[in-house]
Amino acid sequence: MRKELVAAFSGFPDHHFPEDITKRLREELTERRSIVFITACPLEYAQNDNDSNGMHEMFAEQGISFERHSVIDERTEPSVAKELVENADCIFLMGGGACGDQLDLIRKKDCYETLLDCHAAILGVSAGSMNMARNTVDFLDSKEPFPGLGFTNITVSCHHDPEDAWRYEQTLKMSEDRVVYAMEDMSAFFIKGGKIDVAGTVWRAENGDLRLITEDDVRELEQDEFRRVFDTIPDQFDKYRPRYSEELFVFLNERAGIGPGKSVLEIGPGTGQATEPVLRTGCEYHAIELGEHLYRKMKEKYGKYPNFSIVNDDFITHDFGDMKFDMIYSAATIQWIPEEIAYTKVYELLKPGGTLAMMLTRSEYKSDNEQLFEKIQTLYDRYYKPEIPYTHGGFNYTAAPEYGYSSVEKYEFKGQRVFNADEYVEFSGTHCDHIVIPEPIRSEFFAALKSAVLKAGNRVVFNDTYVLYLAGKPS
Repeated sequence: MRKELVAAFSGFPDHHFPEDITKRLREELTERRSIVFITACPLEYAQNDNDSNGMHEMFAEQGISFERHSVIDERTEPSVAKELVENADCIFLMGGGACGDQLDLIRKKDCYETLLDCHAAILGVSAGSMNMARNTVDFLDSKEPFPGLGFTNITVSCHHDPEDAWRYEQTLKMSEDRVVYAMEDMSAFFIKGGKIDVAGTVWRAENGDLRLITEDDVRELEQDEFRRVFDTIPDQFDKYRPRYSEELFVFLNERAGIGPGKSVLEIGPGTGQATEPVLRTGCEYHAIELGEHLYRKMKEKYGKYPNFSIVNDDFITHDFGDMKFDMIYSAATIQWIPEEIAYTKVYELLKPGGTLAMMLTRSEYKSDNEQLFEKIQTLYDRYYKPEIPYTHGGFNYTAAPEYGYSSVEKYEFKGQRVFNADEYVEFSGTHCDHIVIPEPIRSEFFAALKSAVLKAGNRVVFNDTYVLYLAGKPS
């Protein structure tokens, strides 16, 4: 999930933006120095020049003119392409060609990571919209999903027309093993900070059934996007998210028998808050991380270890093939996965006698300074207004026996963290529901939190309880 705008369009057959899409673009595209078009037809130079000029004119006629515009195709040197992307205020992924050709061009020009890191709003039309997804499908080429750019988990099909029988049937076939959102022309998905807005007419296809998208569907999509919220703050997350006690890991590794010759999977390691104590046992360590930036941070920190392996994918949908593990564990991650999927898939991936370990941190700061605690609570009453509610707190950590596990045991370990005002605010900014508080409320809230801690002696103490749940797969 990106903080900046991502927008997916189906198409504009009359070469004009409709009013509702224009209004949103005007609101979002306030910086208009440079727009860069990335083609889906890398070798069609004349077409690319005409299309990018025409699309730029579509923006200009609505009063959204950019000072300069450029197109990236096969002619563009990789160093130039990277510089264009780095300095763009808006990136537009064009249509008119094959999805795979555009993805190949982006990677050939060494622009993928630059796209992930750039500050630009990223828009796409037709093939460009389809390529925004983590998994995309192009029924003009193949109905098998292939990796897209990963800006969203929404798989779309463009140019849907209920009167077009062939396209209708292709969409239904695409939906047999995945959810596909079929977009009619003049429609859009707008995605920003986890919030999703839909313009125009969009259909939801699943298991060969097609119906119009509903508000409940949008809320479900927002919760799915919300799973990626930490990926917007990898460095801050790495510095301030709580670690777990050494005592916990000594107990866990001994209890699960982890060491050389044992295979372990960590679900959603973030930036490694619970990684190193397991990795350094010499086990065969594997991880799966949904966030692209968190995945890169993990490789940066632990890639030198010969027993380290990580994939950038979604645990829910990833195919592990024949892999089996002696232990699968998560640190404050498994609750983001639907309970039935989490327990069932972990059970299938565990070896007989294997261990599922689930850990989380519970903290309180009232006992150290009750007056500060009460002041902070009043600030929460005033400012705490996240745009997306956190709905993942109801995961049942003791439900494993309902899914075939032999038992669940709970253990607790103690720790403490001390923050000054700046550190406390930075830490608070790593909470998923705090990241999505809209501006300017978020900045006002954090300024008030900082002031409260400063007045309380520039010190806030968190008394932590590290909770460990262990469940076993019968031998």
